[in-house]
Amino acid sequence: MIQFSVVIPLYNKANYIQNCLESVLKQTHKEFEVILVNDGSTDGSETVVQRFQDSRIRLVHQENKGASAARNKAISLAKHEWIALIDADDYWYPNHLEELQNTIEQFPKADVVCNNYEILLEKDYVKHPTFSIEYPLKAQYIEDYFKGSLIDPIAWTSALSFTSSIFKKVGEFDTNIKSGQDIDLMVKFGLAATIAFNPKVTMRYHRKTENNLSDETGLREKLNYIDNHRSEEKKNPPLHQYMDINRFSLAIQAKMAQDKALFKELVGRLDLHHLNSKQKLLLKTPANVLRGLKYLQSKLTQYNLYKSPYK
Repeated sequence: MIQFSVVIPLYNKANYIQNCLESVLKQTHKEFEVILVNDGSTDGSETVVQRFQDSRIRLVHQENKGASAARNKAISLAKHEWIALIDADDYWYPNHLEELQNTIEQFPKADVVCNNYEILLEKDYVKHPTFSIEYPLKAQYIEDYFKGSLIDPIAWTSALSFTSSIFKKVGEFDTNIKSGQDIDLMVKFGLAATIAFNPKVTMRYHRKTENNLSDETGLREKLNYIDNHRSEEKKNPPLHQYMDINRFSLAIQAKMAQDKALFKELVGRLDLHHLNSKQKLLLKTPANVLRGLKYLQSKLTQYNLYKSPYK
């Protein structure tokens, strides 16, 4: 039976960490430890954790250094070879670790495994991802992670497990990246690891939570993960297209924020052949219209209608 080290970075998630931890402790697969690194929380998050009486839980404290440093610290303390990540505001269904084990056993060459996931966009609307692979409902080895992730990413941080060996091989989480460090890690895995996918949905990501780092980080900061693999892009066309999709996303955010310099810089690096017609049109759309479309998208989502520029 596979033993997992469950890693949770914790920073100001007092309103979420109880549900997260309860979902971990309710797993049908019982062979695991939980390592939480309190990254300098100021809202009493650690007090919530301390209420749990379970010998499998370890709570470690550090000064605020960011999610990457917190995850690296936890993984360095792990007792087991297989690492399973979950963020403090996410939720596992009871079969999550069991399905990870099933995937590991079914695909013994894999050193990275991904369960399917869902995203809570609004109070009553759950988005199910779309993958650009031929058989998305089939458990399988992923031949090319970048080709398969052009619409939605095959791997989501809290649905992911990997060996500590491959984690050390690719160089851990980059502590210089404040937002997008999970995407950066998956690029490194996509280049070096053998990845397997399980189509069963076993985790839920909450898009709108307090202290969401991706919402608080400056747009220019996000260039760090986008530019981190430019040399590899020159040798790997699928990676180049995948990163251009990320550049497109950041360019649209920059235009809506009226950061004309960043928008121009990103568009100048884009190969427009990598974008669909909808994405090309959005790049030409005025900022005020983009903001209106974003508002409309949010309103439609409340009525269980979700429109995406990625498909």
